[in-house]
Amino acid sequence: MSFLDTQSQAWDSAHWEFSLVFEDFADEDLWRRADPQLLSVGELVAHVVYSQITYANQLGGQISSPLSYKNARYYLTTVDNPVESTLGVEEVIQELDRVQKAVKEIFMSVDKGRDDALPFRGPGRTFGEFADYMLFHVAYHTGQAFSVRHLMGHKTNDN
Repeated sequence: MSFLDTQSQAWDSAHWEFSLVFEDFADEDLWRRADPQLLSVGELVAHVVYSQITYANQLGGQISSPLSYKNARYYLTTVDNPVESTLGVEEVIQELDRVQKAVKEIFMSVDKGRDDALPFRGPGRTFGEFADYMLFHVAYHTGQAFSVRHLMGHKTNDN
């Protein structure tokens, strides 16, 4: 059984919620910061993609993405080195969906339980702690992305 089995539906729900960030969102706002010290929605997506790919590849994956930028790995590496791309909203939506599905497939293929030790330095010491964090990570950055939109004056759905 995979360490993500018990949270498979939560994984899907977290990514669905993140996809709502893009409703009625214009390409010209995707990579624009609401404030120089706040990351853009595009940069937040790049951070999530980089993180997911990094960990999936440590578990045997071979995923790459045009949204996986090394300087998107952490806020302090991104804030002074903005991530910019020519990808628009629709392309980012499709790439985020492709990556999260590929990462989930890798996570689901790992035959480790929640209490097994994590074989690399990552969030958590066990696969269970790692799975918990990865779900939290998407939810956390979803909230940030909605906050960025609000600060830009966008009307959003119920968030």
